[in-house]
Amino acid sequence: MTPLSTDATATRPRRRTVRAAVALIALVSGLFVSTPPASAALMSTLEQSMSHTILVMLNAERALHGLRPLTSVYALQLSARRHDKAMAAANVMSHQLPGEPNFAVRISNAGYNWCWAGENIAWNSDMTITGVKLLQSLMYNEKAPNNGHRLNILNPHFKNIGLDVLTDWTHHKVWMTEDFGSLTY
Repeated sequence: MTPLSTDATATRPRRRTVRAAVALIALVSGLFVSTPPASAALMSTLEQSMSHTILVMLNAERALHGLRPLTSVYALQLSARRHDKAMAAANVMSHQLPGEPNFAVRISNAGYNWCWAGENIAWNSDMTITGVKLLQSLMYNEKAPNNGHRLNILNPHFKNIGLDVLTDWTHHKVWMTEDFGSLTY
């Protein structure tokens, strides 16, 4: 992951109101997160906490743009978990590892019948909640033309997400995969 610079802006009086609104939205968006599936037991307590923190953060970012919160869906979470494990095993960050199908096929193989699909991936050597929050912040604050992660985060077509965080103690990295989608009807 290449560090990205952010533009410093002057603080405005209404910025406090916006921050308060974002905090409230983050709190309320937590209500839209489904109960973790039984497979969440495969995730450590730290990984579950990191994933939940990022989902709340991501939904707050979407709310700032008038977008509905994303709902966590088991099939997408399973797809994301499988991909994090594959990246950790290879110690390579890629949307498609050798011998692995592309993200759209992986999402379908996990049982998600999508009409829209997208994926964000990242890693950090800071294996803390602060480390994964930095990854999410960098993706959200991307600037065109290199803003593919941001476009996924703010895509109005996406309704669901599978968000996985994997702590890789072998390579001392935290891997994060966000699989986005909308179901076909």
